[in-house]
Amino acid sequence: MKLSNTINDGVIQTLDRLCGSSVVTYPFKNKITDLNDSLDSYFKIAFQADGQWAFDDINNSSPAIDTQTITSGTNRYKIGTFTEKIINLIKLEVLDSTGLGHELIAEDFSNLSDTFQKLYLDTTVTGIPQWYCKYGDFIYLRPFPNYTLALALKAYFNRPASKFEFVSCQPEADDDLITAAGHGLVAGDTVIFEADTGGALPAILTADTQFYVIASGLTTSVFRVATTLGGSTVNIATDGTGVTFLKTSKEPGIPSIHHLYLARKAALAYMNYTGSQKLGFLPQQVLLDEKEITTYFGNRNKDEHKIITFKQRAYK
Repeated sequence: MKLSNTINDGVIQTLDRLCGSSVVTYPFKNKITDLNDSLDSYFKIAFQADGQWAFDDINNSSPAIDTQTITSGTNRYKIGTFTEKIINLIKLEVLDSTGLGHELIAEDFSNLSDTFQKLYLDTTVTGIPQWYCKYGDFIYLRPFPNYTLALALKAYFNRPASKFEFVSCQPEADDDLITAAGHGLVAGDTVIFEADTGGALPAILTADTQFYVIASGLTTSVFRVATTLGGSTVNIATDGTGVTFLKTSKEPGIPSIHHLYLARKAALAYMNYTGSQKLGFLPQQVLLDEKEITTYFGNRNKDEHKIITFKQRAYK
C-alpha cells in the first residue's frame, strides 16, 4: 500500500475514510505527522517482540551495520559519531591489527559502578579489546587498544523507521525543472508540494495535489512533473520560494500486512484530539493489531526448518 494512491486506496485514503476527513479538515502535513508517529509505535513493538533477528525498515538499501576507526590508546568512542542513526546496539565487534574479527562482550554499567574506574580508565592495560560498556552516548572498550585500524569498530544495531518527509526543492520558471539534490525519484513516482511558512508555491503546483514525475529532464538533482502519468511537463510560470515536496508513491517500510495498522493508529490519534464521537471499535482494533504485530515478530524464525513427511501410495 503506497502512502497515497488515488486509484487504489493508499494509506492516506484509508486514513481519510476511517476519520471521515478530507485534506481540508485533516491537512496533509498533519496526516504525515500522525503516520510517522504510528511508524514509531510500530517499530517500538517490533524491536521489543523480535527475538529472532533484527527488524529493519524495508526501504533501507544498506544493512544496519556501521564502523569507526580504532585508535591506539583510545578506548572511548561516541555512538553519535557513527554515520547511521542508532536506536539500540545489538552487537559490537572489533578487528585486531591483522583484520581478524572478535565479538565484544557487553558489560552493564550499573553493575560496574564500583569498578568502572579500574576496568575502563586504566590506560596501562592494553591489547585487543574484549569487553565493552555503554555509558550515555559513549562506548568504552577494555583493554585499551594498542593498535590503530580504520573501520575496526563494527556496530550492529536497530535504527529508526524511514519516515515520510517533506524535502526542500526549488521550482524554476525558465526550464520547468525542480531542483532537489539526491531526490531519489524515478519516472512514474508521485509527489505533492507544500510551501513552508512564509513561502509560496508557483500557481501551477497546487498544494496537496498529486503530480507525476516524468522522464523528461530527469537527473539525480532535478526533475519535472506532469498532472497525469507520462503526461506533458507542467508549465511553471514563476519561481517558487520555500517549496517542499513529498514522495507519495513511497510505501511504508514494514510488512504489507501491517500497513492498515498505520492508518488505524493515526486515525485514532486524530479522533482523540478532535474529540470525535465516532471511535466505534477503532480503539479495540488498534489493540488487536498491536497484539498481532507482537505475535508476528515473536514467532518468526529465519532458521526454522519444518520436517516434512511423505506417505507412500500404491498405484495399480
